Amino acid sequence: MPNKKEHPFKNHQMPLSMRLFFSSTTLLFKVLGIVSPPLAGRLALRFFMTPTRFRTPRKEKALRESSTQRFVTVRKRQISVRTWGDEGAPTVLLSHGWGGRCTQFHAFIPALLDAGYRVVGFDVPGHGDSEGKRTNMMDVALVIAEVAKDEKPFEAILGHSFGTGTALLSLDRFKVRTKKVILIGCFPDVIWITNLFGEVFDLSKSNLEAMRQFARIKFKETYGIVWTWEDVSPLQTIKSFSGEVFLIHDEKDHEVSYEQGKLLHDATPHAQTMVTSGFGHRKILMNKKVVEAVITFIQK
Repeated sequence: MPNKKEHPFKNHQMPLSMRLFFSSTTLLFKVLGIVSPPLAGRLALRFFMTPTRFRTPRKEKALRESSTQRFVTVRKRQISVRTWGDEGAPTVLLSHGWGGRCTQFHAFIPALLDAGYRVVGFDVPGHGDSEGKRTNMMDVALVIAEVAKDEKPFEAILGHSFGTGTALLSLDRFKVRTKKVILIGCFPDVIWITNLFGEVFDLSKSNLEAMRQFARIKFKETYGIVWTWEDVSPLQTIKSFSGEVFLIHDEKDHEVSYEQGKLLHDATPHAQTMVTSGFGHRKILMNKKVVEAVITFIQK
């Protein structure tokens, strides 16, 4: 686990308002955990599935304006899908991370267009221009499957962080077709993510297990799929993909540590790998060498 200084939710640079929010919510979970662990688990799952919707920065404005936007309906929500490039060109799908949006790949999109590819990106429910307040990996994998229905098999899928797990899940569960996948800052295990979430709010083991159990029941009812947390983890879902894999991770990633990323590297010996240093979890998306390496991998 990250230490307190490096923890993505407990960093000392976090605004006071956010620290107060986490402190008060932690107290609420402690009280509920004593009174009713199942209720604490339900509330925890609600928090776990609720992203923060950030404003789109100015540097992404030109890309938004140059795209063709459409909306697809997935589970009664309007999902924003943007495309760039010529219709007949081979297509690369972008799968963004938690709290992000498709134009977060702003360093990749022009490079992919220059290399002769068409680019498709979508905003996850509760993110960017898409409707919704809460989402989860199964939900987003279903979105990817719906977007893919209007497309030929993808030349490649490029995922970052949360978007790596959802991309792999869409390939495994919904048989989305692509020749290659590029996974940047991929986490290996969803249980690890829930443990990290539990750290944020200092959840007891019983409260955390109640959250996991309620999720298994709720998602079975919602999606009609019997599953376990291990089933949706990248360490498992990547096994069903027979195409080419490119794993990219930064040694100074404080959100998904390099040690966590290496677990996936070690379990996927056939994959091409790239290790950077000093760009962390997000700035790696703007690194010129990473962009060039991805283009070369797709082209080969």
